[in-house]
Amino acid sequence: MRRSNVISLFIMFAAVSVFIIVMAFVGKNPKQTIASPTATNPVAVLPTATPDETKAPDVTASAVPETPVPTEEPTEEPTQAPVVRPVINPSDFSNMSTKAVSWGISGSVVTKEDGTEEMVYTIEDAAQKAADGASYIYRMADDTEKNIYLTFNLGYEDAAKSTLKILDRLKAAGVKATFFIAKNYFTENEDIVRTIIEQGHTVGSRGDIFARGEDGTGMAYLATSEFSDSMWSIEELYQGIAGENTRMTLYRPDKFSVRDLALAEAMGYTVVFRSFDYYDWDDKVDVNKALRTLKDNTAAGSVYQLSSSKVNAEILEDYIIWAKDRGFGFGVLSANG
Repeated sequence: MRRSNVISLFIMFAAVSVFIIVMAFVGKNPKQTIASPTATNPVAVLPTATPDETKAPDVTASAVPETPVPTEEPTEEPTQAPVVRPVINPSDFSNMSTKAVSWGISGSVVTKEDGTEEMVYTIEDAAQKAADGASYIYRMADDTEKNIYLTFNLGYEDAAKSTLKILDRLKAAGVKATFFIAKNYFTENEDIVRTIIEQGHTVGSRGDIFARGEDGTGMAYLATSEFSDSMWSIEELYQGIAGENTRMTLYRPDKFSVRDLALAEAMGYTVVFRSFDYYDWDDKVDVNKALRTLKDNTAAGSVYQLSSSKVNAEILEDYIIWAKDRGFGFGVLSANG
């Protein structure tokens, strides 16, 4: 064999031996991995971490996937629809009596067999006849809390602004009342009506006390459609102050007929009469006599119809203190009685 051939075989054998040794060394080293060859790194060798078997695994909050907290969808406040005017068919009331009468009632104290006193009320015949079969309130006979109910009529011009003084007295005493307001008062004293509402008192309707019919002045003399239109026009005045989603549900007529009570009920009102009233609209009434009159006619469940007058503004604080000292509370009227 030629010397050149021998040298070639020796070189080839040496290269193969070196390759085998390198590959064996690489395969035995667990700290190295061979990356996939790329154009810029045909054989990239990357170090890998050697786990320390004596050390507990580090479990941290970052190692544990966090459970996403569900985000609450914002809830929209329910929107109350504007009040819809009741539909009235005049023919439904055409056969009802329209004879106008006034509410008349008197009360007297009687002593029961057990020695306790009770106020007994007598309704005048004409009023009782017109109201028979209708739903109305004149006292809260089922009230077991010994409450009395203060109501105020607002309609004629309040030159002395006694209503504001009455509101101050009620607020100071923590007492709520019901104010029956006529149409003209809504238009002439919007600021006072707003104060009444803001202070949490109940507002009822007196209708249009100056409405003119063929036979007289007042709601009782209007035709059925005129009655309905007038009542709803007052509701719109009220909604302009209190909001379009509200309405009044109590009605106190000055005069009324069988038809009026049925019509008011069909329009969603509860008619409220009174257990007691007195000549409180006359500012010449003696203050001491007025206070004594209220005290003498105080009875649980009774509904008091008071005027927004100077004399009532003067005696209201003393009367409330007197009534509370004798265990009376002050309730608020509602459409449910």
